[in-house]
Amino acid sequence: MKNIIIAYPVKKTALQIKSVLEENGFYVCCVCATAASVLSMADSMHEGVVIAASILRDMSAASLYEELPQGFDVIALSVGEAEYYSDGIISLSLPLDRADFLNTVAILMSSKSSFTQYGKSDEEIISKAKTIVMNLQGLTEMQAHRYLQNQSMKSGKKLTQVAQDVIIEFKQFGD
Repeated sequence: MKNIIIAYPVKKTALQIKSVLEENGFYVCCVCATAASVLSMADSMHEGVVIAASILRDMSAASLYEELPQGFDVIALSVGEAEYYSDGIISLSLPLDRADFLNTVAILMSSKSSFTQYGKSDEEIISKAKTIVMNLQGLTEMQAHRYLQNQSMKSGKKLTQVAQDVIIEFKQFGD
């Protein structure tokens, strides 16, 4: 089973996030204030989900993700930044939509491997699907990526699989 680690510099906020998760049936193994603490805890785990502030005292959530062992996903919580899904991180804007947040955690916890990690060929598939969505729906690249992310979360499929589905559907529709 995957572990949940909360990394937030403000203790009150970290405990509120923990409370919301535990009220909804998730087990939070630890709460940390720094990325160094998260890395220390993660070294003894095989997989997990880290819910972190986008900027911690000692490193950003993106840098933290790069330092984590394989098998970890990161949900970065940011104030006033656009939501995105890339490079192994799902970024959610504060204030959180409770249902979206819990759904995101549930998807990450239920996936057998790291949900957000993908390789170069996966990036090409995702890019192609974004282009299709942008052209068909008149969206920006960021909006197309968010669309694919939402479809991924709703279906419980990895982003790459959703992108492949979009490409296949477009080819069938185009014929």
